[in-house]
Amino acid sequence: MGRVISLRQVGFSYDDGAWALTGLDLDVDRGELVGVLGPNGSGKSTLLKIVDGLLAPQEGVVRLNGRPVSDYSRAELAREVAMVGQESHFRFSFSALEVVLMGRFPYLGRFQFEGERDMEVARDAMEATHCLYLARRSIHELSGGEKQRVMIARALAQEPSMVLLDEPTSFLDLRFKKEVFDLIRALTHERGLGVLVATHDIDLAAAYCDRLVLLKSGRIHTTGIPEEVITASHMEAVYECTVSVDRNPKTGSPRVTLV
Repeated sequence: MGRVISLRQVGFSYDDGAWALTGLDLDVDRGELVGVLGPNGSGKSTLLKIVDGLLAPQEGVVRLNGRPVSDYSRAELAREVAMVGQESHFRFSFSALEVVLMGRFPYLGRFQFEGERDMEVARDAMEATHCLYLARRSIHELSGGEKQRVMIARALAQEPSMVLLDEPTSFLDLRFKKEVFDLIRALTHERGLGVLVATHDIDLAAAYCDRLVLLKSGRIHTTGIPEEVITASHMEAVYECTVSVDRNPKTGSPRVTLV
C-alpha cells in the first residue's frame, strides 16, 4: 500500500552528549501496525518524537511519504502525523466532542472556527472509535479507557497517514488494554494507516502487531514478525532478566513469563 515513514541511519543526542538513538533504520508501510519494545531509556519515546518532528536528528534522514520531514511546516506535518501520548491532562472541562475537534487545528486558519466539514470528520472519528455516545460528556468524567478512545478519535480527526502511540495502555486495566489494541489494529488495517506504537505490554504487542522493533540502548537489537523477535534469548539480552517464552494457547502468539 506504499511506505509512509522511512528512517535511515538516524541518530539523536540530548544535551548530556549521550546518544539516545544511533544508526537506526526503520520503515513503516500503510496498513502496517509496528510495535516498538524495549526497557525504559532504550529510545522508544525519542523515536516517536523524531517521527513526529518534535525532535530533529543530528544524524541521518527521516522521510514521510517520500519527502524529508525537515521540509514540512508544522501545520503540514500535523496533517500527516498524529500523536497519542501516554496520558492527557485538560485544565478545562471540555466535552469529548470538543477534544476530538482539536484534531482539526491543522486545517483551520488563524481565528477560524470549525465548520460543517470539521464536525463531520470529528463525528466520523468518534464513530470509528466507538465513543460518539460520549460526545457531550466532560473529558474529566470519562474512565481511562473511554478517554483513550477519545484521544485516538482526536488523532483520526487530523486525517493523518501516520499515527504514533506512546504507551497507550499504561494506565488501563486488562479489559481496556485489549479494547485499545483491538481498536488500533482495526483502524490500521481498515483505514490503511501506518501506525507505530511504543509499549511495555510485550504480550499484547506480540498478539496484535504485524511487526516488532526491539530497542536496546538506542539501537535496534532485532526486528521482524513477533515470532522472530519474542524469543527467550532476545528478551534476556535486552531486558537483562531470565524469562520463559511459549505460545498463548488461544492466539498462538508468543508469550513471555518471568522466571
